Amino acid sequence: MFTFSPLRQEDLPFLLSVRNECRDFLHDDREFTLAESEAWFRETKPTFHVIEHGRERIGYFRLSNHDVRARSIYVGADLHASFRGRGLGRAAYEAFLPLVKQWYDLAAVKLEVLSHNDVALGLYRKLGFVEIERKVGAALRAGRLVDSIVMVKTL
Repeated sequence: MFTFSPLRQEDLPFLLSVRNECRDFLHDDREFTLAESEAWFRETKPTFHVIEHGRERIGYFRLSNHDVRARSIYVGADLHASFRGRGLGRAAYEAFLPLVKQWYDLAAVKLEVLSHNDVALGLYRKLGFVEIERKVGAALRAGRLVDSIVMVKTL
């Protein structure tokens, strides 16, 4: 059983621990402090949802770039390291996407993933996302340029 709660300021230490641990797979790989995260939260009022499985926080979803005309939105998720590899990411997406479709009256969801993130690419393909664009050399990781892959899933 999954629940998805809007991110609150008191969730920021959890979000930060997850985000900073997996930053090599994020487009912005900077490490942030709690003070920086608190300022970001106050200034941007992001659309993030904490993922709970049972009574444990396991990660978060982030939503951005809502396009009313195209009826699309960007989605992304990060899971705490101790919950990866157990099928929870896929199950969380399968539970979350119908809610997002309903909340925003969507026809499609999009995402971007770095090309060296093979696990995420496999997950997104299993969920029905297809590549629609490739931004060559979008990020530098471990001394080499990696692409950013834009994917879409019709709802």
